[in-house]
Amino acid sequence: MKMMTVKRLHRVVLGTCTILLLLAACTGGVLDRPGSTHAPPTRILLIGNSFTFFHRGIDKELKGLAPSSRVSRIAAAGYTLEDHWNDGAAAREIREGGWTYVILQEQSQRPVVDWQSFYKFSREFDIVIRESGAETVLLMTWERPDSVAGGVTTASLASAYDAVGAQLGAGVAPAGQAFARSLLQRPDLPLYSQDGHPTEAGTYLAACVLYGVILQRTPVGNSYVGPGVTKDDAAFLQQVAAETLGF
Repeated sequence: MKMMTVKRLHRVVLGTCTILLLLAACTGGVLDRPGSTHAPPTRILLIGNSFTFFHRGIDKELKGLAPSSRVSRIAAAGYTLEDHWNDGAAAREIREGGWTYVILQEQSQRPVVDWQSFYKFSREFDIVIRESGAETVLLMTWERPDSVAGGVTTASLASAYDAVGAQLGAGVAPAGQAFARSLLQRPDLPLYSQDGHPTEAGTYLAACVLYGVILQRTPVGNSYVGPGVTKDDAAFLQQVAAETLGF
């Protein structure tokens, strides 16, 4: 058997590398596959209240969608960002470092009824978050049936979150707008109770929105289906999140 010439070997290696690069481009690469356990490790901390921890919690659903990520939460019923700031536990956790993203979820009415406090304590947290080397993401909540008369609507919440996001230069995860889109298309699929607490489908949808914002990829096609959510409903909610984010 004749030995392969150096020139021919060089052509073979180049050809193989080209094929591998093309395959990676066509498939998005192993790291980009939805739900892949080989995705780049991301450490995510959620700070919120019962809207965050209901039905196992948005953190658990986000972990299901992005299993290679480490996702934790600090959430207490009824807490505002001011409460979290005065409590001190969330700031201490952030200062310990190692987080990639810190998600701030304000009490569901405060962004509209007390925007100045929402901005003040979002800014306080944002300073600590940036000093730790992490990035801030604001999780926009959704319109509560019992608060619409008081002006707490999808539009007013979106305006408040976008304004604070712009002031801080922080990302906004528009879960509230995804809820509105979902209910417009599928009013038969309940996403929250009268006081705004999310159903299992609502928690899953919020996680899909966060997944898209943080990982910068569509949740459509992700194999994870949350507890209490049917496969068909999960596919629908993934699509709603993707459409809301412009994927």
